[in-house]
Amino acid sequence: MQHQQHTKVPSSRLSRRQFLQVSGLAIGGVAIAACTAVPQAPAAESGSSEAAPAGETVTLRMQNWFNEQDMPTWQIGLDKIKELYPNIETQLEYNDYGETAVRIMALAAAGDLPDVIMASNEHTPILACSELLLDLNPFIEREPEVNPDDFAAGVSQGFHMWDHWWGFPYDHSTYGIYYNKQMFDDAGVAYPPSEGETPWTVEEFVEAAKQLTKPDGSQWGALLPTSQYFDSCFIYSAGGRNFDDDLRNCIIDSPETAAGLQVVVDFMHTHKIAPTPAEMAGAAVDYFSSGLAAMHLDGQWALQGKNATVDFPFDIAYLPIIKEKRGVTGGSGFCISASTQHPEEAWNWLKVYTSGDVLAEMVGRPGRGIPARWSATPAYLEAGGKAEHPSVFIEQLGWAFNDRSVVAFYEFVDSYNRNLAPAFESGEGDIAAALTTIQAETNAAMEEKWSSCKLQIALENGLKACVV
Repeated sequence: MQHQQHTKVPSSRLSRRQFLQVSGLAIGGVAIAACTAVPQAPAAESGSSEAAPAGETVTLRMQNWFNEQDMPTWQIGLDKIKELYPNIETQLEYNDYGETAVRIMALAAAGDLPDVIMASNEHTPILACSELLLDLNPFIEREPEVNPDDFAAGVSQGFHMWDHWWGFPYDHSTYGIYYNKQMFDDAGVAYPPSEGETPWTVEEFVEAAKQLTKPDGSQWGALLPTSQYFDSCFIYSAGGRNFDDDLRNCIIDSPETAAGLQVVVDFMHTHKIAPTPAEMAGAAVDYFSSGLAAMHLDGQWALQGKNATVDFPFDIAYLPIIKEKRGVTGGSGFCISASTQHPEEAWNWLKVYTSGDVLAEMVGRPGRGIPARWSATPAYLEAGGKAEHPSVFIEQLGWAFNDRSVVAFYEFVDSYNRNLAPAFESGEGDIAAALTTIQAETNAAMEEKWSSCKLQIALENGLKACVV
């Protein structure tokens, strides 16, 4: 078994280069136009006849974005698989999170797909509709004790489409505020609301952050992620949406969405409580762990890293609210390639790696993330370390929402980044005009992809989605 060393995956905006790579491969015939039927597992129809002979070693290639810091926790699941299925070897093949769809499409074009694919619920719609993922329903019907109903609906949206399962998630996400307690104490600012309290309004957040920001740039009140995923927290909280309930139409062009995005822009350019993308460009330092930012608005997945790198007292608080108590959720998981030569072994791998016991030990207790299975979610409460309230992330799942698992996701993010870049970078762009263009460009891409998709199961089931 082998793995590669690499840096932690950021949640960043999709680059223009990445988008063009995905689009170019799709035009080459790998993507949506290839959808003709639901891939079935021959093993599910003929017992275990497709499995390797008993005792014969099978090596499963697994595309992943595991990083060196997290590898000890990921190894927990790999060790469990080896314990239960000694004949299964896992060959890890690293690929950066942001390049996942690009690489999978390229490998598909070359006829060289790995057996197991690590993917987020933003990657899976195009992969499933491109006939690259194995339908898991026959396996689930054979082994109902695997119980996919235990997976949270928000993250499952991207793995359970058209009434079929195309993979199983391992975590689900919310954003919160990591805050430096010493900085708050030194400035005489009250800690942000946490477990069982009422979240800050945006105005209250801004006021506190201003008191924690130094004009000379030596200390910022807050640090913001740069991703559409993060921005969606404020889009939803302002009453806006990215897509409709059927995940067929982009509806981002609304006054509510514009208001939500204006809040994010104002954090940087009007209130000047957070560094701009230009001010952050090329920075190799971690602003929060280095004591340069009093608050970091980040996801639950960052807790393990902060426990390892932060040497001051910190805690976790709710994300601020604009109008509605609503934030974004989503997550990642593992899928089986439709072309795997080892469907039985790959299924055994998947059901163990995403089982409740494994997710509790591998994802929850170390603070890697909130396990995607509800039965394993309480394990995250043990992950606090220096933080007293990791429960904030779990509590926020009660008002989290996901409408981003769509077949034209990369076109959407590309348009979003291009058209909103002036607003985010300088604070001077016309957000309303940008949203009009984004909606038009995205819906044109959505229409093209759905019109060329012949995935019969999607049509027969009325393109059912699971928006929550």
